Amino acid sequence: MKKDIKSPRYKVPPFDEAILNPVGDEVVRAVRTAPNKETVLEQYCKEKGIVVYLPMRRAVKVHNFTQKGIPYSYSKEVLRPLFTSYAFIKMPEPLLHSLHRSNAVTRILPLMYTQEKFLDEIKLVRTCETVGFEQELEVHRELQKGDPFMITSGVWEGVRGELVQKNGITKWTVRIEFCNQFVTTLIDPTQFKMVPLDD
Repeated sequence: MKKDIKSPRYKVPPFDEAILNPVGDEVVRAVRTAPNKETVLEQYCKEKGIVVYLPMRRAVKVHNFTQKGIPYSYSKEVLRPLFTSYAFIKMPEPLLHSLHRSNAVTRILPLMYTQEKFLDEIKLVRTCETVGFEQELEVHRELQKGDPFMITSGVWEGVRGELVQKNGITKWTVRIEFCNQFVTTLIDPTQFKMVPLDD
């Protein structure tokens, strides 16, 4: 038997624009955490005055239980990290090693490209996070191959991705390079200006 319990709808978490504006010897890096330690790192950074960005997404958690021999279940909306075991931080580069004192960090990812490009990727992650609070998102490690496009309007403006059409459903997939993962969501191509790209 299923009990329907209406859960409050979560809103998009606030975003600290400071993560996009390193000054002086500050750098912005992606950090890999130990399993289920993302929020531990977030709290540690806030206590130490370190700018941190932990992108989140809505998820449904199903609870199953038995009462007087009758099985019940109900679902509850929860928040989970958008990318498991990843967060972003901004702090002076010489002090990066101090993050290990949080007992949550396993690795500070090296910068694979320019800082400017990495900041653009954080903006893309924020777009994914924002969209994810309006509709379902899938995060996966395999590319769902489709037709390459750049969207030139709306929330996805300036973003390159793959448009996948199957069984009358159109999905939009973008690659998040720093963790080599992909984010996919439903999209209505008629609502955006889209430019086809060469493979």
